[in-house]
Amino acid sequence: AAVVQVQQRRHQQGKVTVKYDRKELRKRLVLEEWIVEQLGQLYGCEEEEMPEVEIDIDDLLDAANEEERALKLQETLVDCYKPTEEFIKELLTRIRGMRKLSPPQKKSI
Repeated sequence: AAVVQVQQRRHQQGKVTVKYDRKELRKRLVLEEWIVEQLGQLYGCEEEEMPEVEIDIDDLLDAANEEERALKLQETLVDCYKPTEEFIKELLTRIRGMRKLSPPQKKSI
């Protein structure tokens, strides 16, 4: 019985949980779902048929200013035949005040 207790104690000491900012993750998920929906409308197709378009929110947040963010988005959407100005403007509004997702913080039990 003592051996089992020692193994359990070692196992408990080795446990680590990861703490995420749930509110920020939720905002990010809602934004990403909105982006997919909007891209579907812009490209006139379902998500599975959509061309390879990658919009990296953290990359946009790294940009120095709104103009640089808008330019990055315009470059990403260069293949889109529909006007993208409204989408870009709305996306920039939606990411205003967001933070980059930092790597998860480890918290010992």
